[in-house]
Amino acid sequence: MKKLPSPLTIAWCKKNKALIQEMNAKFDKKKSPEHWTRPGEPNYYKTKLAAHKLRAEKLNRLPRWADEQEIEKVFRDAPDGVEIDHVVPMQGALVSGLHVANNLQYLTTKENASKHNNFKPRRSIIYRASISLF
Repeated sequence: MKKLPSPLTIAWCKKNKALIQEMNAKFDKKKSPEHWTRPGEPNYYKTKLAAHKLRAEKLNRLPRWADEQEIEKVFRDAPDGVEIDHVVPMQGALVSGLHVANNLQYLTTKENASKHNNFKPRRSIIYRASISLF
């Protein structure tokens, strides 16, 4: 069963028709394809979408107890010519890591490209985990 709006909501909408039309026009503009394209940048939409996805993923993987100043320090103190990588990937197939300082490492561009989104746990961790299951 659909919930009907309250009489107060109906009265507010009647009183503020111009404001509602203005808000709807802004929303429709953001839905238009022109909003997501730039002249000379054919992949603007994909780049923008990837950036939003990465930001949302980091926010979802940042626990409340994480020390954000420590994370910023890792990024700030990065030597030239290295990339900052998550030891346990945030979107891994086996496990998903967190965006915390002790899950960050410095890798060269070549090492980071070869790692992809993979995580290889140490053999001792797998052995201990299999023992604890029995």
